[in-house]
Amino acid sequence: MKNFLIPRLRDVFFLAILFAALALGPRMLSLDSDLGRHLTLGGFILDSHQIPIRDLFSHIRADAPRPAYEWLMQVIFALANRLVGLDGVLLVTALVIAAAFAVVYVDAARRSRFPLAALMIASLAAAASSLHWLPRPHVITFLLLAIWLEWLEHVRCGESVPWWQFPALMLIWANAHGGFLFGILAWLAYFGGWMWEAIRKSANPKIGKQWLLIGGSSLLASILTPSGWGNWQAVLANHSSYILSRTVETRPPDFSQPGTWPFALLLGITIIIILATRKDKPAAQSDSHFAMSHVFLLAGFAALGLLMARNIPLFAIAVVPILSERARNVFQRAQRWETVEANVAALESPLRGAVWPITFGLALTLFIGIRFQTQKEALARFDGRVFPVAAADWLNANPQSGNMFNDINWGGYLLYRLWPGQKVFVDSQTDFYGEALTRKYEQVVTLSAGWENVLSKYNVTWVILPPDVPLASALRDTGWHILYSDSTTVILKHP
Repeated sequence: MKNFLIPRLRDVFFLAILFAALALGPRMLSLDSDLGRHLTLGGFILDSHQIPIRDLFSHIRADAPRPAYEWLMQVIFALANRLVGLDGVLLVTALVIAAAFAVVYVDAARRSRFPLAALMIASLAAAASSLHWLPRPHVITFLLLAIWLEWLEHVRCGESVPWWQFPALMLIWANAHGGFLFGILAWLAYFGGWMWEAIRKSANPKIGKQWLLIGGSSLLASILTPSGWGNWQAVLANHSSYILSRTVETRPPDFSQPGTWPFALLLGITIIIILATRKDKPAAQSDSHFAMSHVFLLAGFAALGLLMARNIPLFAIAVVPILSERARNVFQRAQRWETVEANVAALESPLRGAVWPITFGLALTLFIGIRFQTQKEALARFDGRVFPVAAADWLNANPQSGNMFNDINWGGYLLYRLWPGQKVFVDSQTDFYGEALTRKYEQVVTLSAGWENVLSKYNVTWVILPPDVPLASALRDTGWHILYSDSTTVILKHP
């Protein structure tokens, strides 16, 4: 019985990540307002039983093609929000993140057979990824990528993996988040490694056929979405350097910021260990050299992480099992460390239960649910010092006619509070609005020449902005009058 009650390292690690993510909940809700848009669209799908593929939210691009390539996670978030409020959204986010890194750790421990070394590397990877822990659909890519990479590795090693699992997972992925593209890139890395070996005449032809079957069927599954190829078009559309340079998460990581230091450390350790063990035989593989699939995978995902900060978690997830496997060759040179690892592995081998994560997960869910039903409000909420919470209350009591102009970072929150009564000028999904409209937005907020013409062109009759924005002062000077003002927000009306 005790074998089912004693927690394993994987259970402790899962719970540690879960509580770390929950502790970061207030920060998650304050970084941007994208969650508001996701909850609004998810709620629309639940109510209408339709998955829209055209814009519902903006008056400047009304009815333009807007693929709902995250609709599945938007529905899950909206359902959690309806059941237990924002606490439920944060719980779903934390559970997905914890599950992703638990999968990564289990795979790393299996491949390296050094559970403590794998735990240390997985913990560093989780810390590196935490800069992009947000309650948004992208977190599902963490979990699906971890599962996808584990399956790809089984195929590479010639183990039996049903090929249909890949398109089945891709079908879910392509309807949950645009990160499905990274699954295709990972497949390309593994297939490229097989091609490298084929050129050297050391590849198994049967595995090559399996790679082609997996890749072809997964590509087909990726277009089985409400908008067909539209999800690919939407994901690949955001290539404007102008737009990318104006979003923190799409810029290269700023290594002067402490949040990026775990990534820098992880990247440095990876380079050192790979160089130190490049000619060593991996612990659990038949290769006599470092697999080129791993070289392509890590080089590609490291480049993606250095290109855009939001890709850092993808590198962190990809590197843990490979780095743990290679690190074994370093750690086993210390006999005492190898003895400790062997003892830990021996202690864990008879353990079978998952009582602790299941118990804590259910207890958290019950606590959140019971509290929400009795208190009728969630503990988590949008910060009124960051978002126009009080102003939205006022607007609901005093609805305005005509088109609004809004701060881009508030777009999602305003949709969450005011839609369908009000459509926004713009929200932070800049890949939909494109460079031309994003420039028009900046033309207005920076008071560049012709800014008044932009407001006139789109029939803007009122604006909602932070009070210290120069545009607010300029509008007052041109006769716009203040309808509402507090320390976070000012609302002005055209005379």
